[in-house]
Amino acid sequence: MTPEKTTLGSLTAVRIPVPDTSIHLAGILQSTNHASRRLGIICHGVLGHKNYLFQPILANMLAPYMDTFRFDFRGNGESEGQMGYSNWDDDQADIDAVVQHFERQGFQVYALIGHSRGAISSLNYAATSNHVPLIPYIVSISARFDMADVKRKHGPQIMSLLETQGHFDWEARAAGKDVSLRVTKQNFDDFIQFDTSAVSNIPAMTNVLLCHGSEDAVVPVKDIAELQRHISHTNTTLRIITNADHNYRLHYKELSQAVSQYFSTEGRKAEWTRQILPTWKTWVHAVGGVLNFRNVGNIWITSKTDGSVSYLRPGLIYRCADISKPTPEGIKVLESLNITDVFDLRSDSETERRGSFENDKIKRHHTPVFSDVDYSPTQIALRFTMYLGGTEGFCEAYMSMIPNIRQFFPPILKHIVEKKTPFIVHCTAGKDRTGVVCALLQMICGVDEEQIAWEYELTRRCMPIKEEDVNFLKSAIGGESSDAQVRGVLSTNEDYMFRFLEEFHAKYGTINDFLMNELDMTMEQIHAVRDALVTKIPVPRAVL
Repeated sequence: MTPEKTTLGSLTAVRIPVPDTSIHLAGILQSTNHASRRLGIICHGVLGHKNYLFQPILANMLAPYMDTFRFDFRGNGESEGQMGYSNWDDDQADIDAVVQHFERQGFQVYALIGHSRGAISSLNYAATSNHVPLIPYIVSISARFDMADVKRKHGPQIMSLLETQGHFDWEARAAGKDVSLRVTKQNFDDFIQFDTSAVSNIPAMTNVLLCHGSEDAVVPVKDIAELQRHISHTNTTLRIITNADHNYRLHYKELSQAVSQYFSTEGRKAEWTRQILPTWKTWVHAVGGVLNFRNVGNIWITSKTDGSVSYLRPGLIYRCADISKPTPEGIKVLESLNITDVFDLRSDSETERRGSFENDKIKRHHTPVFSDVDYSPTQIALRFTMYLGGTEGFCEAYMSMIPNIRQFFPPILKHIVEKKTPFIVHCTAGKDRTGVVCALLQMICGVDEEQIAWEYELTRRCMPIKEEDVNFLKSAIGGESSDAQVRGVLSTNEDYMFRFLEEFHAKYGTINDFLMNELDMTMEQIHAVRDALVTKIPVPRAVL
């Protein structure tokens, strides 16, 4: 068997009751027992079924990233009930029955994935169900937006039958059997009057992937452009499959690869980067004389306990490299951002060598991660030798900061709770000590650890390496260290942060455990920090 034809995980037939009906829906759970318990629900198109077209291939390609459940809508395939032409409420009820069933089994419904009519129904569910917890991903494959265009699809002969006899019989072959569906004029009118513009109510933090075949003669490509316009407030990604028709015949694998790549770690990181770069580019050169400047905020956070959604407020936490010599224009920018306080994580020897900054409007707090003794030349050499060890070296160096937590972290937490004004955290390069502090703050807020690591890695994009720093570190490290090794010390990689977070949890437990055990904080105090940094949104809507 070829890899794409080898079934990954187990296949289990499942029958799900639809509440307040006698109907049971038939489906297939494909599971590799993901620790995350993430589930994607795959919804077929009109007259389709759970094994229709590309769906088994798609489920298999998604298996490394999530379990999937593909099912038959009522009256289709092996599901009970009566299929309909314009029974949109039935589609909504069927999807809801599936969602509720698997949530009761302990799954996180991670994605709704629909083709054609199934895509319309998936988008509609995301827009109108007010489901909590938020379903973070919607994949819409060949969704129709202009419902009236179905007249063109059916053609003048069918339209004439509707006018003369009040109905037409839609005949097709599905799941190996002949299917006939009587469509009345009322059914048809209800279909074309369905309000697809309701997608504008999809919660703003939802990630939406829109796929369409370039040669789709059933649903014109222009529909995806109109759909994209109506959901531009979401994190939307567009994929056009070249030469593919509405059903992606001869392009099953290409479509499935596009969707699975979107859910891979690399794909999600690429989308996150694409979304964040416009904001990052605004910040990185905003403050004259200051490198690696950016805001840590504007992040949606889904609670793993109650499913609520919070928003890490933008414009509160700023991070940067050495801020000792901002230009006059840079100072004006800092003041225009209403920044009132700067927390300087550098040692005494660094501040003596590079200087420091404060003025009448911005107060500096010296909160060194390491004491002057710890940052003697010998200790500098030891610490940077750790970094030369790559991922493990960075992890060891970052963990070595944590025993000093009481001398640098409490003043920042106190400012957040009591003063509640925008502030800056910085060290020399704005990546290691600053990266650890910003990681801890994001952990308190419940930010996904992937985003913490990706945010940390942004320093690679916005921190040019200075020759004077290379020369200083080579001198401090000594030995035969190469320029490449030293430049690696001055850079960032998501793996460094992932490894640190792994080791942090192994030693200290959750962030709440850490704060209670190492800083003697109560849960009330921890919640006070979090509440000052985030806005909780119980039922997210697009207008927020």
